[in-house]
Amino acid sequence: MIRSDREVKDPVLIDAMLSQFSTMVLSLNGEDGHPYSVPMNFSYEMDDKNLRVYVHFTKRGKKVDLMHRDPRCTLQFHSFLDFPDSPYKRHRHDYRRMTAKGSMEILDPANRLEEFRHAHEVLMHCNAREMEPRHTSSVPNMYMGRIVCPLHQVRAKSEFPLNKPEDVPYRNLCQPAAAIVSSRENE
Repeated sequence: MIRSDREVKDPVLIDAMLSQFSTMVLSLNGEDGHPYSVPMNFSYEMDDKNLRVYVHFTKRGKKVDLMHRDPRCTLQFHSFLDFPDSPYKRHRHDYRRMTAKGSMEILDPANRLEEFRHAHEVLMHCNAREMEPRHTSSVPNMYMGRIVCPLHQVRAKSEFPLNKPEDVPYRNLCQPAAAIVSSRENE
């Protein structure tokens, strides 16, 4: 990383960043040598060693074929805020981004029901959805995927340094100019 001053290494800040992202891009190794990338809904859990990302998908299709062939994948999370009319610290934009390398495990309710249920519960919770009772018969065409990424394979970056979780959400630059000037003077 060229700008190491913008790198985010603290797992607490990485967790706070992940909570702000609404989608991720899953990249798998394509059969033609090119990455196969698709945006996906996701959820996650972290401990002191690993980031575990959960996704859901149908039991057939290109993603599943590629996952069976090679479970290695890369995840990309990003958000960008443009504020051309209200420069902040001489910048006209702000961003958060993260890349993680991991390996996908397919959780089939037919033979990994408890892991499937846990992944589904985490997905529903992270996406602020109410849990509905699910039985294997009601999701016959669905898999859950668990992507395990060792934390040393997670790289995060922010336009401005992040020192605490409260720094992660974007600043409200649409407030009245006097409030912006006042908040800048306090930094």
